[in-house]
Amino acid sequence: MAVEFGDRTEYDWFGEAKILEKAGDFEGALKAFEEAIKLNPSFEKAWFYKAQLHHRLGQKDEAIACAKKTLELKPAWEKHVRKFLPDIVV
Repeated sequence: MAVEFGDRTEYDWFGEAKILEKAGDFEGALKAFEEAIKLNPSFEKAWFYKAQLHHRLGQKDEAIACAKKTLELKPAWEKHVRKFLPDIVV
């Protein structure tokens, strides 16, 4: 049975985002990460990978905002965030 649009969970959107990112559809991936976050604003993995993607695309302000949200939710991930944003102020 196919998952209907309205029946998607944050994990469905997250999975789609990762697939789209791997396929090179970065805008689609960002939108899918946003959908995951809308369903679960505390979904730290979505915030983290969205931060990474923004950074990869040269969107520094967006990357920092998403990284800060990641660290607000999961402070222990600071070493992972610093791998791509070494100068982030937390």
